[in-house]
Amino acid sequence: MKITVLGSGTSQGVPVIGCKCKTCTSENIKDKRLRASVYVETGDSKILIDTSIDFRRQMLDNNKTDVDAVLFTHHHADHIFGMDDLRQINQRLNKYIDVYGRKDTLDEILKTFRYITDKELIMHKCVPLINLKIIENKKFYFRKTGITPVEVLHGRIKIFGYRIGNFAYLTDCSFIPEEEYVKFDNLDLLIINALRLRPHPTHFNLEQAVGIAELFKPKQTYLTHITHDLMHNEINSELPENIQLAYDGLEISLKD
Repeated sequence: MKITVLGSGTSQGVPVIGCKCKTCTSENIKDKRLRASVYVETGDSKILIDTSIDFRRQMLDNNKTDVDAVLFTHHHADHIFGMDDLRQINQRLNKYIDVYGRKDTLDEILKTFRYITDKELIMHKCVPLINLKIIENKKFYFRKTGITPVEVLHGRIKIFGYRIGNFAYLTDCSFIPEEEYVKFDNLDLLIINALRLRPHPTHFNLEQAVGIAELFKPKQTYLTHITHDLMHNEINSELPENIQLAYDGLEISLKD
């Protein structure tokens, strides 16, 4: 299994428009952060977690040309607004793409992209061609790949993270219910949000995310969904080697 971090930034991205802070003006490519998303390649599947606003650019930058399935964590703009660019994959490969998420997430996506149900537009492949699949908080399979949703809180709303094999991905999380802890056993890799230094009402900050990594003890943790508050080299120098900031284009290979 190969995981590619397509984007490690928060909803505003880094640099932030008009900001002249040391991170936004940094020449380090690892301080340039598109909106959060990851791409997972298994033996028979190419799985995208969230279609970020930057989806098109992320696919081009990382030389990715195909998506078999999309797992949505939740319906906020930075996690869904790139979905229209699935059309190029539909048209070029002449296929539909399976899209998974909570019922409330998929309901909101249908409201946001209400044109995707237009039969004439579908016939001419002018809209994303997707199969919407409602999932609950229990393991399911895409082809031969087992996927376990992880129900967490993003402020006051319930959203999903996902575990695929020994890899778990959580973004926009502010609380993990204790009954979900078992889903973090024996992880090789955890990617989890660490918004900034200061506390935030709907996201883990750096201290909280590090605490979660120390609680679950995966072999390696990468921190994502990062604002310009965290400068890559400066923060990493203060973290243990097994807990580091992610960056756009980071690739990790694991055993399936």
